[in-house]
Amino acid sequence: MKSTFFRDPDNIVYADINQFAENFGKETGINDLRERIEAFRANPTKEGEVLKGTKRTAIRLLIPDLVFEGEEKIEMGENVWVYLGEMYEVYCLYWPVEGAEGDNAKAD
Repeated sequence: MKSTFFRDPDNIVYADINQFAENFGKETGINDLRERIEAFRANPTKEGEVLKGTKRTAIRLLIPDLVFEGEEKIEMGENVWVYLGEMYEVYCLYWPVEGAEGDNAKAD
């Protein structure tokens, strides 16, 4: 796993946790994917966490800024990412800010 892979925009899919977790959990056979991502987000480790699904899949949850500590920071590298290997895209997960849409409304 190389940091250059995580810097290449052609490899990255930015995904809203609310849309990603349920769908991807079904695809991989990890029924409690959202809860496991939330738990990892609360207590991340440098080496990440490998989750095994029931459909012959395994994914790694990681925080790139922890994994590649000492190197130049990666854009959104403080977020949880889902890594499936260098032959696949990597998913950078984000949590939308509550009420953010209404904050941009014009005041009369």
